[in-house]
Amino acid sequence: MSRSSGNRRRPLLRAVAFDLDGTLIDSFADLTAAVNGVREHYRLPPISQNEVRRHVGQGAPELVRRAVPVPPVEQGAAHARFLDFYDRNLLHSTRPYPGVEAVLQGLTGLPLGVITNKPIAQTEAILRGLGWTGRFAVVLGGDSLSAKKPDPLPVIEFLRRTGVKAGETIMVGDSPADICAGQAAGTLTAAVVYGNTARDDLAALNPAFLLDDLAELLDFPR
Repeated sequence: MSRSSGNRRRPLLRAVAFDLDGTLIDSFADLTAAVNGVREHYRLPPISQNEVRRHVGQGAPELVRRAVPVPPVEQGAAHARFLDFYDRNLLHSTRPYPGVEAVLQGLTGLPLGVITNKPIAQTEAILRGLGWTGRFAVVLGGDSLSAKKPDPLPVIEFLRRTGVKAGETIMVGDSPADICAGQAAGTLTAAVVYGNTARDDLAALNPAFLLDDLAELLDFPR
């Protein structure tokens, strides 16, 4: 485990909140297919999965705005087309990252959460399709509250619902939005380096921990 904060000891861990895309699941193939389905409608050439990855993290409206360059008057319709296409193909290629199932099992007994900017209906459908219904004490999508990551409100709501102190909670994610939300809410933060953001870019945000492998969470005392 690499720590951005030097040799700090692993703290007591009482709750864990996870981002979804790029942290627990690899959904980029399905997101790319949905983006390119919309682009095809507008007679735009397809773009690569790597290009789509650069636009993920701020929610579906922002993904569509960046990846489907149409006039502002068309953005609402483009977003609706994206949601329709993606809703019908949520689990075509999407799978948990290797080892995630074992980590979730190993954390049994702690209140776990999913905090994502993905719409809550899609989030719940994916969790259901992966057999994760009931695995998480709290599930919050980008439209669950009045603000989404990087605003701290979803993380604060997770703390409220679980009753766990911020200093005994860790927010785990792969994007600046995840780390900034956790830091602003006062929780510990862990950035996974296998997701959607380069290691150096994550390190520059000064998360408490950089994780090469999600299984490193199992080393925390609890």
